Amino acid sequence: MRVLLLLQIVALCMSCGPSAAEIKTAKTAHYRGNASEMFNEVIAVTQETYKIANANGGDEDSYVLATVPQWYTAEGGRESAGDQGYTQIRDHSVRLELIVELVSVAGGFMVTVTPKTFQALSGSPQPRELKPDDPNLPGWVPGRVDSLQLEIHKRLQNYAVQ
Repeated sequence: MRVLLLLQIVALCMSCGPSAAEIKTAKTAHYRGNASEMFNEVIAVTQETYKIANANGGDEDSYVLATVPQWYTAEGGRESAGDQGYTQIRDHSVRLELIVELVSVAGGFMVTVTPKTFQALSGSPQPRELKPDDPNLPGWVPGRVDSLQLEIHKRLQNYAVQ
C-alpha cells in the first residue's frame, strides 16, 4: 500500500511541470544553424499561445519579436475585450508583453524571453512598470516566460549545440 502511494506521489510530482534544471537548460542553450530558419521557428512557437505585434529580423546578429500586449487579472487570468473591443481592467491588473530575441553569441545563437509588464493601480492615471526583478511582479509572469522559453527550446532541439 505504501509503495503504491509513493508511486502515485512520484507520478504526480513528475506531471507538475518542467523542472528547474529543464528551465535553466532552455535559458542557457546555444544553437547553431540558419538564423532566419530558427527565427521562423521562434515565431511559430510564440504564435501558438500569443499574438505577435511585430517581428524584426533586421540583421544577422539579432532577431526580435514582441507579442501584442495583453491584460491579465492579478491572478493571471486573461482579461477579455467587451462588446466594443475595450478591455475593462481592474485594480492590480497586469499588462504583459513578451520580447523574444534570437541573439548572436560566440559560436551560435541564444534565445531570451523578457517580460515587459505594467500594473494598473486604482487612482493612478498611468499603470506602473514592473521590472523583471520587481518584488511586486506576480509569480505567474515568470511562469509564462519560462513556459515560452522551454517551448522554444524544445522546437529548436535540432539546432542545439551539445
